[in-house]
Amino acid sequence: MKLNNWMSEIDGKRDLLTLSIPGTHDCVTKFVQFEHISKTQDLTIAEQLNLGIRALDIRVESRGEALKMVHAFAKAFPTANKFGKQMDLDFVLNQCYDFLLENPSETIVFQFKNDSGKENEKCFDNLFFNYIAKKPEMWFCENRVPSLDETRGKIYLIRRCKMADRPQFTPKNTGLDFSRWVEQDTAVPEPLPLSTGGESPAEFIVQDRYKYTPEPRWNECIKPFLDKAKEFDGTYIINYLSTAGGSKGPRKNAEYINPQFIKYPLYSSKHYGTIYCDFPSKELVMKIINTNFI
Repeated sequence: MKLNNWMSEIDGKRDLLTLSIPGTHDCVTKFVQFEHISKTQDLTIAEQLNLGIRALDIRVESRGEALKMVHAFAKAFPTANKFGKQMDLDFVLNQCYDFLLENPSETIVFQFKNDSGKENEKCFDNLFFNYIAKKPEMWFCENRVPSLDETRGKIYLIRRCKMADRPQFTPKNTGLDFSRWVEQDTAVPEPLPLSTGGESPAEFIVQDRYKYTPEPRWNECIKPFLDKAKEFDGTYIINYLSTAGGSKGPRKNAEYINPQFIKYPLYSSKHYGTIYCDFPSKELVMKIINTNFI
């Protein structure tokens, strides 16, 4: 299997989000301030996509008419020079566009979040008018879950932020509505439901209990969630392997959690949904992808 175009082997009539999709949490943090607590990835966006990653966890802040890449309060940069310019969303999108043009069978799930620490409708204004508008043919932005064929060669927008009330904004061009997402910032293990609303509502269960240290994160949150996996029953799954709990930082946390996940048995008959992780290896990514095939 070629990881740069693994979706080419999947029936395009399948509902996109019923697939098992490997994703990266805080995907732009190869070069970031405060690395010990903020760095969650070793690879560029292009390298992640060629590794088989198809879901990107995108965090931005608005700066005037631009969107800059962040992980909470930490700025992300396009190079190792942290005295240079902060990474702009264009830097991310250009890598996505280049990848999709080279691999038109693929799609990229683009979970877009304002991470500035305050609710700011300006982030979506900027995305809509200053970025998507430049290449609208590269985006699928309807508030529904499409088939894979509908999104091949495109970025599939999931809008995890509020937006202003504007006549230009409709359910056809503002992305799958995740604006009701509730932060799982307390140390309780239960996942939370999420509904998109609209004319074609979709129901999700989200596991993102990121306040745990790695051992209880695996034993109390991730593993029990995986244990409950079953055939797709109409409810989509989003599962985060990442955690920010404790003082060791994301790398050390991933060094514990990722091997646990790799050892855990997955089955092609069960629905695992989109799985976001820190520092994914080829083995981890292939484990997720392989559940799409008998």
